[in-house]
Amino acid sequence: MSIGEIVTGEFFVYLFPWMLVLALVYGILEHYKMPKSDSSRAVISLVSAFLVLPLAPTLSGFLTGMIKNLLVVGVGILIMLIFVEMLGYKVGKGENIFDKHPVGFGIIMILIAIMVFVGAGGLELLDVKFTIGSDVLAALFFLGAMTMGVWWMTAKED
Repeated sequence: MSIGEIVTGEFFVYLFPWMLVLALVYGILEHYKMPKSDSSRAVISLVSAFLVLPLAPTLSGFLTGMIKNLLVVGVGILIMLIFVEMLGYKVGKGENIFDKHPVGFGIIMILIAIMVFVGAGGLELLDVKFTIGSDVLAALFFLGAMTMGVWWMTAKED
C-alpha cells in the first residue's frame, strides 16, 4: 500500500475528526482538571471521539474546507500584523495599538471566524439556506469593508 492510496482513501476521512475531537475534549478536561483522574479524562475523550465516527464523512469535508480557509485568513492576519508593527502604529505613550483597542480587534477576529465558518459551508452543515447568491454576498461584504475603511480614515480623533 502506497502513501497515495492512504491519503486518497477513506482513512483520513475518519481519522481527522476522531483525532480532533479526542484532542479537544481531552484538552478541555485537562484544563479544568475534571475529573480528577487522568485515566478518567482519557476514557471520556476516547469515548467522545468514537461517538463522532458516524458523522465523520460529513464533518471531514466541512473541517477540511474550514481549515483551508483559516490558514488563508491566518496568513493574512499575520501579514497585516507585520505591516502594522513595521509602520510603528503606537497610541499615546508608546502603547501598542492592539493593547489600546482590544475590543475592536476582538470583534474583527470574531467576524473573520464567522465568515470562515460560513465560507467553509457551516450554514449547510446546520441546514440553513439562503436565497441570496454568493456573488451578491461577496459584493455586500466588500461594500461593507469599503464603508468601514472610509469611516476609519475620515474619523476624527479627539
